[in-house]
Amino acid sequence: MSSVGDLAFLRAAIFAQLKQRTLPLSVPPNHPEQGWLDWLEIPCTSGPLPPLNLAPIGLQAADLRADGILPEVVYGCLVQTWWHPGQSDWVARTRSEIYACYSPEQLDLPGWSLSLEAIRKVNAYRLQELTPSELLEASRPFWNGPGAEPERMEGWVLLHLDRFERLQDVADCLYPFLHQGCAPTDQDSRHSLRIPPGLEWEEAVQILGQERVERLLMSKEGPL
Repeated sequence: MSSVGDLAFLRAAIFAQLKQRTLPLSVPPNHPEQGWLDWLEIPCTSGPLPPLNLAPIGLQAADLRADGILPEVVYGCLVQTWWHPGQSDWVARTRSEIYACYSPEQLDLPGWSLSLEAIRKVNAYRLQELTPSELLEASRPFWNGPGAEPERMEGWVLLHLDRFERLQDVADCLYPFLHQGCAPTDQDSRHSLRIPPGLEWEEAVQILGQERVERLLMSKEGPL
């Protein structure tokens, strides 16, 4: 029996909904996969499941979410395992593009085998395309604090954009805005503040705020 978050079921559900993509997928009430269907933003309505092609996939949705993969990337990659017209490699297909272009006549089964390496590659590319606001919202589950000053946070995210591969990378760069105490004293100040290479100290302090910098770099003897 498959486990909850089974990508074989989720892929089959995606393609069942794509057959009539103007309509939601019929799913029985309290179905164990409903949470994952919601995570992938597959529109659903209450009713019996249509016939599904449950070809196995050796990955689980929970592992991909924990790995910092965007749900839209999981959705797009699942689609590309069976539908990749004119492609020679994985691409960052958006849901709107899939809805606009999908044709069941172009299916290629058994299709491509999905790998974590391919998903991570697409995820890194897609993260570069998101707006700072979208990056903040997507990375929120990995924050270690409530966050504050979203405008400053968005500006800070932009300075780290080319380093993002996983949502955890976004959350890590936001450390100065999320951490409430002092930074570890065994790290240099630039690393503690997550200052990217090429950014001058004075510019970083201006963006982060003098008070925040002093608090994060406070040692037992006082400010550094």
